Amino acid sequence: MTSKAYAEFLKDIDVMLGQLKKAAGVSEGPMTQRDLDVLAAASADLLTLAIANMPEPRRGETIRELSEMLAVDVAKKREWLERKNPNRRLDTPKGSA
Repeated sequence: MTSKAYAEFLKDIDVMLGQLKKAAGVSEGPMTQRDLDVLAAASADLLTLAIANMPEPRRGETIRELSEMLAVDVAKKREWLERKNPNRRLDTPKGSA
């Protein structure tokens, strides 16, 4: 992929991610556990559908790469959320005691 194509790819991802976040209400503050479960399930379904539409060998490569990166990405995003919202307890969803 050329650097110009890669830059356009990243821009498209940012735009789509922004639209998905807005539609899901992710950036509107703390979410209930139910909201988080629904969002995770919908995201997983969207991801599996996208990967299922890929031809081999790219589909297999994507699955391997994803499994290797997911735990690292989740940990980094968690740290970012904790820095962004230092007073929010992430282990206590909105609406919980």
